[in-house]
Amino acid sequence: MSMVQIVAGIDTQYFPTALRLLDQLRFESAEVKLVHVLESVLSDRGFPELEPDHPISQILATRKELGQTMLSEASEMLQGTNYRCKEDLIKGIPAQVLIEAADEEKADIIAVGSAQKGKWESLFFGSVTKALTAESRQSILVAKSEPKDKEGLSVVFATDHSPYCNGCLEKFLYWKPRGVRRITLLTAYPYDETPAISDAEETGLAAIREEGRAEIRRKNAEICQRLRDEGYECESRVVDSYPQRGIDAVMTETSADLLILGARGHGFWQRLALGSVSHHAVVASPHNVLVIRA
Repeated sequence: MSMVQIVAGIDTQYFPTALRLLDQLRFESAEVKLVHVLESVLSDRGFPELEPDHPISQILATRKELGQTMLSEASEMLQGTNYRCKEDLIKGIPAQVLIEAADEEKADIIAVGSAQKGKWESLFFGSVTKALTAESRQSILVAKSEPKDKEGLSVVFATDHSPYCNGCLEKFLYWKPRGVRRITLLTAYPYDETPAISDAEETGLAAIREEGRAEIRRKNAEICQRLRDEGYECESRVVDSYPQRGIDAVMTETSADLLILGARGHGFWQRLALGSVSHHAVVASPHNVLVIRA
């Protein structure tokens, strides 16, 4: 049996959405470490040694008590599931602490709740989810809203059929999320955005585009059959669109509960890719999203 190791960030506002989504994914077997991060109130983010009656000590004590309360509530939410839970309260910077905890636990997924942020807000203001997407080695589950489908989750799995995306699919199947009922396998490629400079060239491009679409449809059909063999309902969608635009359209059309897509690498170059599909999905779209690292 595959055991999925999960670190769940427990803040003071959004964590219930993340835990409910984890519950509804119904991984066949999982262990969840619930982590609340006690942040410093100082500009240098430090934790100096102070007397208990110092105002900063009192503020931190109050916040620590609140954190323990949140952890207890989180544990209660997962009671009755098949997930094993443990709790930890750690001082530090939220994203950094969650990544270090996930590395220590050899976690597969970091799960957090998040507010829905717009394009400009996500560009100019930092967030835990943004930092996790850029820096973590783990897959990231970001929950922003309650699932719509009460009879099993409906998901859109976006793929470009690269070896990396194929590896992400293998990892998804290994985790055995039994709460997923229906999968829309989506490939979005902007064939129609390629300009032609003459009628003759347009004829040639049209043939190339159709050949490309046919190959994608064939690959999607093969994967859909495999997903059906694993017990999931599956349909294929191939759209002539840039990925972000195509994903948003299909998520809306299918009323999907969750978007799943792959992400390459981590670190400095990933942080620079502010226009990347995974970054957009995490911080600038309204969708629940699972970014898988193969």
